[in-house]
Amino acid sequence: MTSLNGFGALSMPELVAPKIRAARLIDLDRLVSLWRVLAAHHASLDPQLYAMEVHAPATYRAWLRRKLDDPEAMVLVAELDQGLIGFLLARTGQRAPVYSVREIGMIYDLVVDPSSRRCGAGRALFEAAKQRFSERGLSYLQVSFSPLNPDARGFWTAQGFDPLLTEAYLPID
Repeated sequence: MTSLNGFGALSMPELVAPKIRAARLIDLDRLVSLWRVLAAHHASLDPQLYAMEVHAPATYRAWLRRKLDDPEAMVLVAELDQGLIGFLLARTGQRAPVYSVREIGMIYDLVVDPSSRRCGAGRALFEAAKQRFSERGLSYLQVSFSPLNPDARGFWTAQGFDPLLTEAYLPID
């Protein structure tokens, strides 16, 4: 709620910072629900390439469950009073043995519930992951996003990412 401050000017409400923590088994159903939002958005960008199999939610849940026990992975969640509003999935990845920078932090998924966006949850999740990767001794992070997704492009470039490679697809008959 906005209000007049003591000087007759409008003051904006303070944003409540989301709490960031490691995901737990009990979170899996909500994480899959959020992932479905992300998957639907990707399908809107390319309906053929991102068409989901019927078993996709169960398969993603099982994969995500394995990531909770993977010491190289991190599944972080953002919470506000109303509950879990977002998550980030990332893992330490290996580049080819020809490069001096071999291990990098790879961010696979980041999603915030559409009704809770613009509260800093995405940035907080990213900053927590960046800190954890730094503590692991990594010096680079990698993320992929569609050039057709202006929100993702804007978010990731605001975090300091610079596009380096372009991934391209060609359907073959």
